[in-house]
This record gives sequence, C-alpha cells and structure tokens, in this order.
Amino acid sequence: MLNTLVVRLDRRSFVLSLASATVAACRKEQGDGLARPSRTARIRVGAIELNTVQIGPSDGAVRLVVHGGPGLDHHYLRPAFDELADQRTRVVYVDLRGHGASEAPPDAEGYTIAAAAGDLAQLARRLSERAPIDVIGHDFGGAIALELAATHPECVRRLVLVSPVRDGRQLRAMPERARVALGESGVRELASLSTPQGTLRDPRDLVKLFRTLAPMWWAQSPSPQAIEALARGVRYRAVADEHFLVQLRAWDGRTIAERVRAESLVISGELDRTFTPTESRSVADALAHGRFASVAQAGHLPFVEQPRAFFGIVRGFLR
Repeated sequence: MLNTLVVRLDRRSFVLSLASATVAACRKEQGDGLARPSRTARIRVGAIELNTVQIGPSDGAVRLVVHGGPGLDHHYLRPAFDELADQRTRVVYVDLRGHGASEAPPDAEGYTIAAAAGDLAQLARRLSERAPIDVIGHDFGGAIALELAATHPECVRRLVLVSPVRDGRQLRAMPERARVALGESGVRELASLSTPQGTLRDPRDLVKLFRTLAPMWWAQSPSPQAIEALARGVRYRAVADEHFLVQLRAWDGRTIAERVRAESLVISGELDRTFTPTESRSVADALAHGRFASVAQAGHLPFVEQPRAFFGIVRGFLR
C-alpha cells in the first residue's frame, strides 16, 4: 500500500514522511475496517455512571481511549482504535460524563475538565487495580487525558495526545480558520446548523455538520460514505458541548503539561487545519518526557486517513 516509509526519531520528535504512488492508494476511509467483538460495561465512578466499550481480554492491560468534541462520544473512534487490542491488551472506549450513554452531572458546575479527569482516575483504578494504564485522547479528549496525567500521575503509564486542543486561543481563532478552510458558503452553512453558543441546533444534523467541517478535518476530500461512517452511532449532546466549551475557553494545556511526568506522545496530521501541527508540537515541548509525531497526508483524523502510519507510530511508542 505504501511505497516509501521513512521515520526519523529524536528525543522530542518522530517525523513521519510518506510517499505513495497515488493519494487514493494511501487513503484509508473510516468504515473499511471491521469492528472486533466488544462488550459494553457501565461502571460507576462516584456519583456518575460511565458507559464503556471494551475490546480484547477482560484481564488484559488497559489502553483507555477518550473521545473528542465536546458533545460527541466514542463511536467515531471505532473501529479504528480496535487495532490496539491484542491477546494481552484490551482497548477500553469511554463516554465522558454527560456524553454519549454516560450519565450527566446534575448541574452546570459538574461539567469541568477536572471532574471529567477525576472520573477517569476512578475508572482507571477500577479497570486496573495494580498497574497504571495507557491513555489516548483525541481533540477535546486530549485535554481530559492531559489533566488526568497531571493530577493523577499514579494512574497513567503512557500518554498519547492526538491533535489535542491546546488552549482557549485556538477556540477564539476558530471562526477565522473556518472562513479560510470552508469559504463563505461553508461558514454560512455552519452558521445555519449552529446555535449562538456554538452547539449543534439539531442532533439529527450531525452528518451535515461533519460534511460541512470536512475541509477542516480531512487532508483529502472524503466520500459521503466515509462521513456517514464517522457519524454512525454518535449520540450528540448539546448541553455537554456548551458547558465544556466554556471551560476550554479559559484552559491552558501547556501549563497543565508542565506537571505531567509520564512518557508522552503528541501526534498530529501534517495538514490539520483545526489544531495545527505547530500548536500540537508546542504541547509536546511543554511535556517533560514529550515527543512529537507528524503523519503525512492526514488532517485532524490521522487514524482514519492514514491508519497504517498512525498506528505504527502509536504501537511503537506504547511498546
């Protein structure tokens, strides 16, 4: 599938260079892979019951996968991250508090990054009593994973942040980034789907939202089937989206990263127009044991567009 694969490693970065005969030969669309057998478990952590989906041996070492958003759930990450389960290791997907099929906090004060990270700390202890776990967070999930590693270091063995949100400045820059990537017609379409708070007006329009945002998320134009596969099964929850966005606007991931001592990998698509590779690298630079990887021919979803390259890097790091 790939004609050339060149990897350069140093303490701070892996730089991945890919050359291929054609873009079509390299691109792996969501939905091509087969989901592995899974089991659903609802696990209570304090006052909140979290929904989890587990792949692999029930007593295997844990790789916890945390979705982005906010407002989305774990479904868009499957079946891609099933890849990380094997005979000795299980992948555990989780819906964060107030997301997907997990319970919501009783009021707005419960929608905090610290509280969500606290949930995951308790979940980690329930899943693996004797050993710390690997944690993988995408986008908004990267913020939760970073907070977890900083405030509950005993729970995290290794940390992987995929195109993570870095700080509130990125969110404030999003209107201009959308205008550049989507054009005026795309911005108008996005406005028609959104509330003044920036949430989706109608959860049934999730596929439309993903289609409108495709130029920001994908390096190459996805097929309609790929977009539908990405949205399939996702339960969008606007309340979580609205309240966590308020949190993120005042959040600074680099300050949090300075407190993390776990071995960490920050990985970005080299053509990510949502959170740029430069911004992701700055998170890696703030980590005491951070490395940065860039995946060629990929945008905000490198695990979808270039799964072989992406999971090769992640597996090598986790080993």
